[in-house]
Amino acid sequence: MTYAFMAARNIFRYKRRSFITAIAIAFGVMMTIAMDGLLIGAETDSARNIREYETGDAKIYPEGYFQDRLFLPFGNFLEPADRAAIETALRGDARGAIPFAPRTVLACELYFNEEYFAVSGSVTAQLVALDPALDSGVFRTEQTVSAGRWLRAGDEGVALGGWLAEDIGAKVGSVVSVECKGRGGFYQTFDAPVVGIVSTDDPYVNRSYVFMDLSRADELLALEGAVTEYSLRLGPPSSIDRRIAALEGELPSYAGRIYSWEKVAEDAIKITKAKSGGSKIYIFFIFVIAAVGITNTMLMAVMERKGEIGMMRALGYGSTRIRALFLLEGFGIGLMGTLFGLVLGLAVNWYMATYGVDFSFMLRDTDAGYRLTGIMRSAWHLRGIVTAVFGALAISTLVAWFPSGKILKSEVSDILRN
Repeated sequence: MTYAFMAARNIFRYKRRSFITAIAIAFGVMMTIAMDGLLIGAETDSARNIREYETGDAKIYPEGYFQDRLFLPFGNFLEPADRAAIETALRGDARGAIPFAPRTVLACELYFNEEYFAVSGSVTAQLVALDPALDSGVFRTEQTVSAGRWLRAGDEGVALGGWLAEDIGAKVGSVVSVECKGRGGFYQTFDAPVVGIVSTDDPYVNRSYVFMDLSRADELLALEGAVTEYSLRLGPPSSIDRRIAALEGELPSYAGRIYSWEKVAEDAIKITKAKSGGSKIYIFFIFVIAAVGITNTMLMAVMERKGEIGMMRALGYGSTRIRALFLLEGFGIGLMGTLFGLVLGLAVNWYMATYGVDFSFMLRDTDAGYRLTGIMRSAWHLRGIVTAVFGALAISTLVAWFPSGKILKSEVSDILRN
């Protein structure tokens, strides 16, 4: 009688116990695949939204700006001469003209009064002055207008992020007052009608961004043709680093420094990875629960079959051969559970990758670290699936080694007598 046949007979001899253990393993594999896919999907979508709504593939900042970029400093500028050099290099790139979008970004205070709103008040926001003709070549914001229209050249109005507009009760046609610092430190306050509301996939844009035309900002803030940054679109993610390296040699040293989107958004990326790392602890505990279940099953199998083990010892079966039998039993139970869990996990991951899970009730008012507004979709992560399958098989096999240790150390006569 082969070991495999004996192991299979023992598995199906205790059907209920084997089934319960296989279900525990299947649950662990399913949840591991689903959670891993969801986390990878959230990271991927978050990175895409950062590139499409905040940074582009790379940014060019004036010298000294990058270190303080999170505070939106308004004392370092790319002057008209710098801009001319930058745009010449971008338009004359050997691989073809690079889409670019000049922007001036600064902090502002947004005031609203009872003439257009239910109550008066103010909120702190981020003012983004852009060139409507160039911005759509880098960012997708124009495509997300949910009410009104997008900005036009020479516009005196502003476009608001969707959540910001909702929080203050703004509608298309409402008039808000914007207060900010102009170049040189003077304070400027101006009224602007709301011409559009954008509902992007990026919560930071929805929550705090105010968009206006760059030429209008140049006039009001005395920019004299200067901007605070250029955002670039460089093509597929795999080519970004190579194109940045090539541009570094083409841009004049006086005309600012170029940084990849990963460097610009490194703090957001670290938060995202920290969130994902914390969530993966749950995956570890799922495996621990499955391992405890298998260990308990094998311990019960050993205790119930003490007489059988003693008889096998008396017939000349060594400890290694008997342990091999239990290992095969653990592997068999693990294989059944893993296959079932794999099918369930792939089905759940397919559903979440296709339709996603709506977390808008949580992400609307909570900063979860991800650049997501509501729908979280899974990604197909082959390495995670393979790890879950082989990890479950390895655990279910190896934990069967320990329960039989104590009884196999006993003398045959003691085993049979007890």
